[in-house]
Amino acid sequence: MDRRPAIKPGPDLRQADTSRDDSFDSATDGDGFGRLDTGMTGMTGSSIDTLYDLGLPAEALGEDGEDTELDEPVPNAERLVAQAMALAGDDHDAATLVGRFWRFAPDEELVGFTAEEMLAAARAHRELAQQRVPGELKLRIHSPDAEQHHTVIEIVTDDMPFLVDSVTALLNSHHLDVHLLVHPLVVVRREPLGRLTEVSADVEPDDAIAGDLVESWMRIEIDPVRDPEEREKLRRELQRVLTDVREAVEDWPKMRQRALALADELAATRTSDNRPPVPEKDITDSVELLRWLAHDHFTFLGYREYRLVDSGDSGGPALEAVLGTGLGILRSDSPEARSLSSMTTEAHEKVLEKRLLIITKANSRATVHRSAYLDYIGFKIFNEAGEVVGERRFLGLFSTAAYRTSVQELPVVRRKVAEVLDRSGLSLRSHSGKDLLQILETYPRDELFQIKTDDLYHAVTGVLRMAGRRQLRVFLRRDAYGRFISCLIYLPRDRFTTQNRLRMQDILLRELNGVGVDYTTRVTESMLARVHFIVRTDPTNPPGAIDADLLAEELADATRLWDDDYQLVLERKLGDEQAKHLFARYADAFPEGYKDGHTPYEAMKDLAKLELLEEPGQLEMHLFRKQ
Repeated sequence: MDRRPAIKPGPDLRQADTSRDDSFDSATDGDGFGRLDTGMTGMTGSSIDTLYDLGLPAEALGEDGEDTELDEPVPNAERLVAQAMALAGDDHDAATLVGRFWRFAPDEELVGFTAEEMLAAARAHRELAQQRVPGELKLRIHSPDAEQHHTVIEIVTDDMPFLVDSVTALLNSHHLDVHLLVHPLVVVRREPLGRLTEVSADVEPDDAIAGDLVESWMRIEIDPVRDPEEREKLRRELQRVLTDVREAVEDWPKMRQRALALADELAATRTSDNRPPVPEKDITDSVELLRWLAHDHFTFLGYREYRLVDSGDSGGPALEAVLGTGLGILRSDSPEARSLSSMTTEAHEKVLEKRLLIITKANSRATVHRSAYLDYIGFKIFNEAGEVVGERRFLGLFSTAAYRTSVQELPVVRRKVAEVLDRSGLSLRSHSGKDLLQILETYPRDELFQIKTDDLYHAVTGVLRMAGRRQLRVFLRRDAYGRFISCLIYLPRDRFTTQNRLRMQDILLRELNGVGVDYTTRVTESMLARVHFIVRTDPTNPPGAIDADLLAEELADATRLWDDDYQLVLERKLGDEQAKHLFARYADAFPEGYKDGHTPYEAMKDLAKLELLEEPGQLEMHLFRKQ
């Protein structure tokens, strides 16, 4: 059955995470929203072997063939569903299921479908769901045959949050386009041992009563996965993701309660004899943060407690998970202790540092909700002597509400913001004071939680000084664990193009010994655009000293536009005032084709000829031989 092809994005070159590393030195950054896309390269020369390798039949290459697939009209989904229900005839159960299964399918995703195929798909899904007990996952992946262009994934599981987001994020990480996605919530009844007895036709999930089960039935059609080993690998990863979703959702109330209980415990230590050996403000910040996280500002995905133990050999102290404390994606016990000597120097020092609160990024991506690097929030445990003896660790993702909260209300962050504003000496009623606060409000939230106050002050005041200037500035911050470098780049908005972004990331990867990169962008009505690169580095081969000024100069040269060089040539020849006048007068005079074949210096000479034309109809001709 033919399907209209999906539009393919560029490949995602981020490092794949096949395991979860929540260790002390596991820290790298990334909002999860960016993609390192290189686009698609066109075929040149003799590419016939490549086409055959893709499994295209020879006749598909004929010049006289017509692509009827793209010309096929978009069907009316409601009409198709009615036809499929009618085909079920006296099979009332099948008719009911077809109506529930396909009722929200988008018209454009049903191109090429027939009513017969829709009925067959619904019956196949019921067959998969026929025997299932609550909590059990049913997962099946169909191998495409010679006539099928898509691999089909079928899932039956309990209804819960994050299912669709998590599954599609995994498929995207494998560069598999989704051509069809239907995910109805189905209210069913089952016998005690799990045999399906009824699919309700008119009971909505919110109206389910005792004895009803609300299940999620998902059918996903993706790019063909013909290799059996690759299909099996995909099946295992889907099973892992769906298991993570279940464990995170089931344990979410317990993790939230752990956060609130820890907040109460820390609050009580302020007046007790076993107060942690840290400043009072650090305890206050930690208490406020925990309570704030628990009020819908954090998606709790994992929790575990750790303690420092003697490794029993020359390796010295080691960090060991406390058995039975794991929740969510950390539910499975990890009995092996990790020696501090096996960590990077930075991580080793951080483990023993007498600091109560840790906020950073884990070095693995979330498998639940969205494919962003996990937020890692840890709280050190101290003994009576004031030594670090363990840690309570939360993994998860800051919620959308957290990113929308004003920086003046964010726990931990608001103290830094207040110090920066106070240090600047600017009144919030002044124009510059308002601009500084706006820079802070739009600063990357993850950075605000992790950056030191001094570094934040120098960064935001540096951005403030850029007002009205066509400059490129770069602000660097090394991760405390030595796993990544945050590169915040501000540049003129008209210089921000995909090509220039790719040039900048190539430079950053080269100059910083990077092994991977993520990015987010902010482009508004401001004359400056912002690109935030997170360059992941190899802790065993860290970059040396970085000259930020030289790096900014290289980035500026790489992102210069033809118009920038043209204006510079005019300024050097005529001075600022006259150059500005002529640049504005002829701003749109040179088409892109001209720019591709002429240097800014040649354009200045042509401009001189234009200026010498005084009479209407006067003609000036310049003949040249193109090299």
